[in-house]
Amino acid sequence: MSVTYRITLVYLAPDASAVAPASERLEHGSHPLDEIIRLSGKLLKVDTSVSPKTEPGIIVHRSDRSYRIAAYQGRIRVHKSVSLFDDYWVVETPAGIAELPPFQSSASAAASKPPIRSARGTAKDSSPLRSIAEVIGLFAVAVVLVAVGLRFGLPQKRLSDVPDDVTIVTSSEERATVFASVAGSYSTGKTAGNSLVVIQSDGRVSLGAIGKDGKPTAPRIEEQARAGRRGNIACVITSFGIIAGIAPPDTVNVGRFQYKKAPVAAQ
Repeated sequence: MSVTYRITLVYLAPDASAVAPASERLEHGSHPLDEIIRLSGKLLKVDTSVSPKTEPGIIVHRSDRSYRIAAYQGRIRVHKSVSLFDDYWVVETPAGIAELPPFQSSASAAASKPPIRSARGTAKDSSPLRSIAEVIGLFAVAVVLVAVGLRFGLPQKRLSDVPDDVTIVTSSEERATVFASVAGSYSTGKTAGNSLVVIQSDGRVSLGAIGKDGKPTAPRIEEQARAGRRGNIACVITSFGIIAGIAPPDTVNVGRFQYKKAPVAAQ
């Protein structure tokens, strides 16, 4: 049975051919890897100039992990979570997605073949000289891969990196003030499926969604956040991005997205 992934389109039309700013998220259903590659090809061609404030992309869910696919300067970025602040892989073409760790199992399952064993005896295979040569060869390859990774493979941004304009709050009294000022429930919309973030007055933060019954689903992420400030703006620092209190408790920014006060049922 082929591996399937649940796909959510972000700021995209149903066929992923154009920006759809009026609809932030659209469930596209469960599809195999080929459909992800096809949609990514269309994402590369989307004209974002018609709505420059949006960040169109494709969210791919598999088991308990989610990845975000975005287009940047003619290339595909696959972020290691739904946050654009997270680490990412870069591929030149949509087909290259199949070579990335989240999708290798499904791509290799169809192409896997049983190993070919030599018809010769095992005496030569087990010789000490050959074993030593293989170890040296593997070590040389590992050194080359590490060097290439250090030069080209490191992500430009990590979630643990705090932006230069954000200052970590160290005073327990000021931390309490920051958390209390942004505490509340915020969502990307009022209907089922919209993302929901809940900030407690003690700094506990959970990220989930609004369920079909209008109530919060079980959170995908739940953690103790750090407190900070961006000038006079209170900030909550989490593993999925910076939550900045623009006008709490009515509106906050989660990364690059604006969340507004959640419906009463979802709080």
